[in-house]
Amino acid sequence: MCPCDDFDSKTRQQSPPGTAQTVDAFVEFAQDNPDKAFVVRSIGQLVAAGHADWKMTRNGAIEVRFTSGETFLLGKTTVFRLF
Repeated sequence: MCPCDDFDSKTRQQSPPGTAQTVDAFVEFAQDNPDKAFVVRSIGQLVAAGHADWKMTRNGAIEVRFTSGETFLLGKTTVFRLF
């Protein structure tokens, strides 16, 4: 597979490696709640577009850092804005 396969000609950016798999893993985190799965999938699209970064924390929450500087923590039942 060529690294240029994930190149988006509209945004002129390459998709981060493993983005689709990461979105699927995080959506699995929210599989019991369709609304939560929708939010996670939407944030995954922002990550894929390069507007944010995310990671799973040790306690199972998802930390989302937007390029604008805001950081959010997606917990089991709540969303916290950290910065």
